[in-house]
Amino acid sequence: MASFIPHLPSVAKHVDLKFRSALLLSQLFTKSWGHPDVIKQMAEYRRDVMSKRLVMEYVKELNPKIDLVNKSTKNGIIAYEGFFTSPHATLFPDHMPGNVGRAHFKAWLPDKPSPVCIHLAGTGDHSYFRRQYLLVDDMLKDGVGAILIQNPFYGDRKPPNQFRSSLENVTDLFVMGASLIAECNHLFNWAETLGYGPFAISGVSMGGFMAQLAGSNSQRPISIIPILSWTTASPSYTEGAISPAVNYKLLQKQLEDPNYTDKIKNIPNQNWLDTMHEMTAKNGDTMAKNMMRILMDDFTSLENYPTPIDTSLCHVFLADQDQYVLRNQGTPTYEQLWPNVTVEMMEGYGHVTAYFMGHGIWRKRIHQLLRTQQQREATKI
Repeated sequence: MASFIPHLPSVAKHVDLKFRSALLLSQLFTKSWGHPDVIKQMAEYRRDVMSKRLVMEYVKELNPKIDLVNKSTKNGIIAYEGFFTSPHATLFPDHMPGNVGRAHFKAWLPDKPSPVCIHLAGTGDHSYFRRQYLLVDDMLKDGVGAILIQNPFYGDRKPPNQFRSSLENVTDLFVMGASLIAECNHLFNWAETLGYGPFAISGVSMGGFMAQLAGSNSQRPISIIPILSWTTASPSYTEGAISPAVNYKLLQKQLEDPNYTDKIKNIPNQNWLDTMHEMTAKNGDTMAKNMMRILMDDFTSLENYPTPIDTSLCHVFLADQDQYVLRNQGTPTYEQLWPNVTVEMMEGYGHVTAYFMGHGIWRKRIHQLLRTQQQREATKI
């Protein structure tokens, strides 16, 4: 396990906590857990489709048309800007109303066949600029193309009444993950028809969580590089530095409303409420905190998604002082779930300090993994 030049751990932790306190004006899940019908549909879709690597069967059948609104060439790089209807929005229109269901993307592809990486946005990243400046521009110098997509509920896809990055419903996060699985793999297929490949997908923080879900459903071997993420989002939203931003008071009130919980009870093939009450009796936490643990594990844990086709092409970056993405005992490790994955610990770094100082090594690793794929492909010829 490789390491970085150590920084003062106490400083790294302090920066994470201070950074979060400065952003507490933005609350998360300001409206509800989500409509019971959406929760029911997402549970069925996760269990019957996403967990069985079947998302692309639906995407291939739907094959949404990609509309290009801009295409230009400069210095050997073809720049694309386009959009398409998210396959998830076609399958579940109520999950992604209006502009949320239109997937916007930009791509920068060398004018000759080359590997390509999709970089997914982290929390609060509504534009393309940050990812383009910190990752894309330098990777293009190494001959690696890039595709950036806007997350559902962000940027041009933000619902009109949503405040900044404050997702209104817990289910919005699950819909975001399911949508990006379909959208990213559709864009891989598009790039492949243009003659590009092999492929990688990466993301930082929330983008890393989304990248590993999208990669799990790829029907081809690809490199997956989750950065500052973990095998489940459960500890982050219940104990990490971001947890104070969650509107637990509102979520608790909803769980005390029998009109709501009766509808949750009627969702088949789950016992969330019984488990919640058992956990609450044992650990003394609120029902809302325990329900968040249950749902986050159900919908975001890699235990519930397919193992990538070739985990030796996967590389994980962690920060040992991370106060946002916690790695609690009792949650599975990457090594347990993805055999042959490599894990690189950024020793002495927190979430924020790693973000500001880690892009160089992240770009290098992505390039190395794509080169490995090229070398393996060459030996097959």
